[in-house]
Amino acid sequence: MTIEIFEDSVWQMSLGERAAIAGILAQLEPQLAIEIGSMEGACLRHIATRAKEVHSFDLMPPTLEQPDNVILHTGDSHQLLAGFLTELAEQERNVDLAIVDGDHTPQGVRRDIEDLLNSTAIARTVILIHDTANEQVRRGLDSVRFSAWPKVAHVELDWIPGQLFAETELRNELWFGLGLVLVDSARPAYLNGSVYEPRYHPAGPLLADIRQLVLAREREGSARPPEQEAAQLRVRVGQLTLELSGLRHRHAQQEAELVPLREREQRAQLAIANITDSASWKITQPLRSAKRRASRLKP
Repeated sequence: MTIEIFEDSVWQMSLGERAAIAGILAQLEPQLAIEIGSMEGACLRHIATRAKEVHSFDLMPPTLEQPDNVILHTGDSHQLLAGFLTELAEQERNVDLAIVDGDHTPQGVRRDIEDLLNSTAIARTVILIHDTANEQVRRGLDSVRFSAWPKVAHVELDWIPGQLFAETELRNELWFGLGLVLVDSARPAYLNGSVYEPRYHPAGPLLADIRQLVLAREREGSARPPEQEAAQLRVRVGQLTLELSGLRHRHAQQEAELVPLREREQRAQLAIANITDSASWKITQPLRSAKRRASRLKP
């Protein structure tokens, strides 16, 4: 049996990532989709089979021929994306699916994500982020305060875990990994707890720690039996898992502590607005202004 997405030799994603994207497209059937970073255009071409309209942002146009429902924006996404999203917002259009796979520097990844989240055209949106296991990409993602946007409902940066490469060309490099961000502007702000997946540890940091162990082993040129190395690796992974569990628990506690503070802030802002919008406040405005002028004239 041949499955087309698994046979594509150009698409630079793992088979699991391809299947995940295909599943999202089948369920979502987006009217409007965006891909930031299209390379040859293999993923873009597949998106176009399910989406009514697709916009691609990349420094160079894709080498593969694309269908008519694909619109290419050739250039720097940091210069083009925000303006395009503004146009969509003015037309009251919603982006159903956005795939981020462009600038892989920490600053670039963060800017692409924040440009998306800052737009009202990202209101009911599935955002997929590629190469979340890569150290540079992960650094940028970790600097994004996803919970600062009330419309962000769920963040899972290791939805599909990445890979530590063993082949010679990419040996010991961290690549792949598909992150999931769900946006829902109708979500009640700050009332549903943390937006991060709390049930298990993120795979990206664990994979990065394992990479350090692999590199250390190679530097040592160890001749220890594989069974012994495997046992030591399991012990180290267990230690790291406990450490991460503690960090996650503290993070959850801090998020819980912030909820009443945010609610108090909202109530205080509402109270101030009620006062300043009242008729009595507006009527007495001249008196307060005169009093301030008089106080400045006092010797």
